[in-house]
Amino acid sequence: MTETIDAGTRRPPKSLLATLLGVSTMTIMASATITPALPGMQQHFAGQPHAELLVRLVLTLPGLAIMVSAPLVARLSGRTGRVPVLVACLALYTIGGGSGLVLDSLPALLVGRAVLGIGIAGIMTTSTALIADHHHPDEHGRVLGLQGAAMGFGGVVALLLGGLLAAADWRGPFAIYLLAVPMLVLVLRFVPDAPVQPADPTDTTSASPWQPRLLGLYALIFIGVVVFYTVPTQAPFWLAEVGGAGPAVSGALIAAVNLVMTLVGLNFRRLRARWAFPTLAVAMFSAFAIGLVVLGTAGALWTAALGMVVVGLGVGLQNPTINGWLVSTATPGARTRSLGLLTSALFLGQFSSPLIAQPVIDAVGMGTTFVLSGALAALVALIVAGIHWRR
Repeated sequence: MTETIDAGTRRPPKSLLATLLGVSTMTIMASATITPALPGMQQHFAGQPHAELLVRLVLTLPGLAIMVSAPLVARLSGRTGRVPVLVACLALYTIGGGSGLVLDSLPALLVGRAVLGIGIAGIMTTSTALIADHHHPDEHGRVLGLQGAAMGFGGVVALLLGGLLAAADWRGPFAIYLLAVPMLVLVLRFVPDAPVQPADPTDTTSASPWQPRLLGLYALIFIGVVVFYTVPTQAPFWLAEVGGAGPAVSGALIAAVNLVMTLVGLNFRRLRARWAFPTLAVAMFSAFAIGLVVLGTAGALWTAALGMVVVGLGVGLQNPTINGWLVSTATPGARTRSLGLLTSALFLGQFSSPLIAQPVIDAVGMGTTFVLSGALAALVALIVAGIHWRR
C-alpha cells in the first residue's frame, strides 16, 4: 500500500473511495449473479439425489452463512484490522464463488457457497466501516449514498451479465465472482487501515454494539428487508397473474428496481443535507407502504410496474440511511461490530421474508399479502415519526 491519509483532516484519494465502492458492488452481485443459471444447473444435476432442493439451496445458503458469520468476522476485524480481513474475505469470495466453474457435485458446490457467504459477510462489514473511517462525518451522506448507488448498479450488471453467460452455459455466471481478484489487488494498492481511536475501557456502554438505539436500527433493517423482499421473491408470480408477464419482463422490472436504487443513491447527499436520518427512514418505509399497496391492488401490468418502482425508492434509501444512521451512532471502536450485527439482521430478514410471506399467501392470496406488507411498513413509518417527533 502506497497511499496514506490523515483521516478526518482532508478528503482521501479518489482511488481509495473508488476501490471501496467497487468492492461494495461485489456484495449485491453475489445474490443476483447465478439466478439465471438455476434451471440449467438443475438439469445438469438431475441425476443426483434431492437435486431440486439442493439447487435452490445453492442460491440461499450464502445468506445463511452471512447471517451466522458476520458478527464473528466483524469482531475479528476489530482485533486484526479491517483491511487484512477485507483482503482475506475477498480471497474467500473468489474461491467460494468461482468454485462453481469446476465443481461437479452439489454437496461440494454448497460448501463453496458457504465459503462465499463468509467472504460476503466480511466484505460488507469492513467496506462500509472503511468508507466511514476514511471520510469526515460531514462526508458520510455523500459517500454512503455513492455506495448505495454502486450496489444498485452492481445488481443491474449482475442480472444482465448473469443472464447472458447462463445462456451459453449454466457455469458461466460463476465467472463473475472472479472480478474479486482485481478488487483484491486494488485494495492492497490503495486502501490503508484508518487509525481508529481506542475505546475507553471504562466506558462499556458507548463501546458496545448492543446500545438501545443500535438495537432499534437492527430492527429497522430486519423489518424493512422482510417487507420489501416480498418483491423479488413473489413479484414474478404476481406479475404473471395480473399481466401475463414472462421471465424476461419480470427480470427487467426487478432490474428497474435496482436502477431506481442507483439513482436514489446518487442523490442521497442532497437528501441527507435537507433531512435527518429519522425523516429519511420515515420516507423509506412510506415508499415501501405506497409501492406495495399499489402492487398488491394492481389490475394491470403497468400499475404493478409503478408499484415496484415506488418500492425501489425505498430500497434506494434503505442502505445509505440505515448505514449512515448507524455509523453516526456507534463509536468508531464499535463500528465494525455494529455493522456485523446489522448485516446479520439484514440477511435474517432475507431468509425470513419468504417463510413469513408464504403462510399469509396461502391464507389470503398474494395481492392481499403485498397490501398487508405495505400496512406493516406504514405502521413502522408512523412509529419512527412518533418517536422522532417526541425527541
